[in-house]
Amino acid sequence: YNALPTTKWNIKQPSDDDIREEALENGGLDLVLVPGMAFTEDGKRLGRGKGYYDTYLAKAKNNQISTTKTIALAFKEQIVTDIPVDDHDFLIDRVFHET
Repeated sequence: YNALPTTKWNIKQPSDDDIREEALENGGLDLVLVPGMAFTEDGKRLGRGKGYYDTYLAKAKNNQISTTKTIALAFKEQIVTDIPVDDHDFLIDRVFHET
């Protein structure tokens, strides 16, 4: 951890040129905790508009050996009745929130 570089937001994380194994090439992922700004009870998610998670999750779900499940953790204020989605938007399997 101490050897990790610090980003401009003062967060330690691996650098972009670090060589890391790709989980989808080595058996896949069992669970992905997906962030978001807002969610619906049925799994619609409002992200930050870059599509990074949607792209990666579609790749994980299309992987023949992957049984990836997705969950999101939310505050009650983040739960809304509807979020407009497109065909490329990925639905979350389960949204956990405070009541």
